Amino acid sequence: MHTVSAAERTAQGLINAVPDAILGVDGQGLIRSASHAVASIFGREPADLCGQPLTALLPGLTAEDAERRTLAGLFMRASQTHVARFEGTALRHGGTSFPAEVSLARLDPGADEADAEAVRYACVVRDVTDQKLLDEMLLLYTSALACCSNGVVIWDMSLRGRPIIYVNAAYSRITGYEAHQAIGRNGDFLLGSDTAQPELDTLRRAVLTGESCTAVLRNYRADGSLFFNELSIAPVKLGDGPPRHYVGILNDVTERERARLAIAERNARLSTVFDLSPDGFLVFDREGQLVYVNNAFLQMMEWEPGIIESGLHLLELDRRIRAMADPAYSFPPLSMQADADGGFDTMDLLHLSQPRTRVLTRLARHNAGGQGESILYFRDVTHESEVDRMKSEFLTTAAHELRTPMVSVFGFTELLLRRPVPEPRKRDVLETIHRQASLLITMINDLLDLARIESRQGSDLKFSHVRVGELVQDTVDRMAGALAGHELRVELPAAHGALHLWADGAKASQALTNVISNAIKYSKPGTRVTVACRLDDANRRLGLVVQDQGIGMSQAQLDRVFERFYRADPSGNIPGTGLGMSLVKELLEQQGGDVQLSSEPGVGTEVMLWLPLATHEQASPGSAAVAQ
Repeated sequence: MHTVSAAERTAQGLINAVPDAILGVDGQGLIRSASHAVASIFGREPADLCGQPLTALLPGLTAEDAERRTLAGLFMRASQTHVARFEGTALRHGGTSFPAEVSLARLDPGADEADAEAVRYACVVRDVTDQKLLDEMLLLYTSALACCSNGVVIWDMSLRGRPIIYVNAAYSRITGYEAHQAIGRNGDFLLGSDTAQPELDTLRRAVLTGESCTAVLRNYRADGSLFFNELSIAPVKLGDGPPRHYVGILNDVTERERARLAIAERNARLSTVFDLSPDGFLVFDREGQLVYVNNAFLQMMEWEPGIIESGLHLLELDRRIRAMADPAYSFPPLSMQADADGGFDTMDLLHLSQPRTRVLTRLARHNAGGQGESILYFRDVTHESEVDRMKSEFLTTAAHELRTPMVSVFGFTELLLRRPVPEPRKRDVLETIHRQASLLITMINDLLDLARIESRQGSDLKFSHVRVGELVQDTVDRMAGALAGHELRVELPAAHGALHLWADGAKASQALTNVISNAIKYSKPGTRVTVACRLDDANRRLGLVVQDQGIGMSQAQLDRVFERFYRADPSGNIPGTGLGMSLVKELLEQQGGDVQLSSEPGVGTEVMLWLPLATHEQASPGSAAVAQ
């Protein structure tokens, strides 16, 4: 009876502890021993395999094949054995095949060589099914990454500098760096010197907290060209510890970013135009909800800026504006009927009475760009409408004012031509013709003066130092022949008379002449017209005051005194064109001055002509005489 030694028991224990199946095979290719692992790998008990051919477990591996493989394999001099390693197909209990890795060693039987049952080969079988699946999945993933159009990069977070350990082909195509140029480097090399990007802080915070993140970076290719990189990073975690690796996906969004920046720049320009525009703009989406309104519209309507937050609808806007409309005019509602192309424009004129009287032009474009949006444009044409009204009234009044003297001239000349007129009567007729012709000439001259002032906008004015005393005295002296029994008194202190105005002497004298002429015409003979002055040191200006004791004016008349062809006395008994005060106002304003009036019916009128005083910085006085 064979006694198992302690060494044999130790060796047997070691063999049984190995997870791989270990088989002892004799020279005939029969199994003579088997480790306990054969049960888990092949599904058969070791005792059932003794005496079974090795081909029952490893098909095709006969004794001859085992001899051939081992002799052709590696010779181990230390143990004087031949070893062969190869992959093959093994069979489990029931005939199920699986991939196996086989190590076959040819043993030297020594003295037992004549024993047919002596173990000649040691066969180690390892089940590589899981390894094969893992290799196939790894190959699949690697192929998928190689085919991906986005760049893929992997960083090893456990190594110093967090180097790149993998990049795919798309990474090289996007960045211009080959794999060997990128692996081993920190990914920041794509930033170049452009390292002050705020998006980098977002990425770094995500890495510190082990989170995923996406950011758009300005990166630079190997040739130095700029591209915009939409980088998405995600951690690879094993267990609860910090991530060992980070995976990044590079997406070249250069064209998208350039388009976005171009659109943003265009939108910024448009927003600036709309914000600076004096006209109102509103945009409504396809549901009719307000999405944009500029400040000009809010100021035009005197509405609060929170109108967008209130969710204003297009039809509600129409109702709100209708409530502000002047009931004296019809209000055109927004037309919502599209044309054959699905888009349409409308233009309307709106008359508002609240919060103040306004005339607005409203243009509406519906289904703008085929997107279902509506764009409304409002323009305040109150001034233009008023100008048109004034032009119409001016033409009507001018025609009437010119027609009246022309009828007199035509009628009396026809009388002289067609009928014999006594000599005394002829003189009266000629005086009437002369008087009406003189009135026509005066009116035409005044109209030409007004037109010239408006067209030249002061470009023909000749500014100089004008001495106040000489301006007043020269003007009063020229009025001596037109006093018609009135007393013209000048009350000018010597100190004020020595001051100099910065003005056009001829134009200032013309304005003063018109005011004195009105004071004489609208006062009864024997009354007094006073010319004085007032000094406004705070504003560096001097006012020439003309005060009469005439018929005076009511407040309603004062409000219209500067209208062209307006006359305080509509009876026609007092000659005049109604253009004098309009001309005075234009002349004073073009010289930086102003006109102020105060009057009381039956008491008289006071007119003050304010003109700026000359300063030391302006041209030194030349001749003190007023230009004629």
